[in-house]
Amino acid sequence: MTELLSSDVLVIGAPMYNFSVPSQLKAWIDRIVQPGRTFQYSPTGAIGKATGIRAVVASSRGGVYGPALAGVLDFQEDYLRAVLGFIGINDVRVLRAEGVKGPEGSLSIERALQSVPEVAKSLLDAWAPNPSALPKLPTL
Repeated sequence: MTELLSSDVLVIGAPMYNFSVPSQLKAWIDRIVQPGRTFQYSPTGAIGKATGIRAVVASSRGGVYGPALAGVLDFQEDYLRAVLGFIGINDVRVLRAEGVKGPEGSLSIERALQSVPEVAKSLLDAWAPNPSALPKLPTL
């Protein structure tokens, strides 16, 4: 919990299992969504306390869930955006590889990998007004 709340960026690897997130990721979410720690109740509803954190979701899916199926069968991305927003993480960027089990699976993975620099740049641009606030990387 302390690790999450002291983070600048949260990176989640989220393969789609049966139209949603893997049980291990769901169990982690159940451990971090705690009243008084990551959100608090108020007279107007819940207020997220994990503010100021940006999230990147690296998502993979065996099938393709374009706009026609997204609302019907995709319980992964909307769920992650909702639960992260509930605890105060509203800046969520998604890297998605769809159709990885299909004939163009490796192409889908390549396209997702090609979007990594753009997502990284957008994260850094979010800190642009105050470059001294860039996240500090751990020293190895």
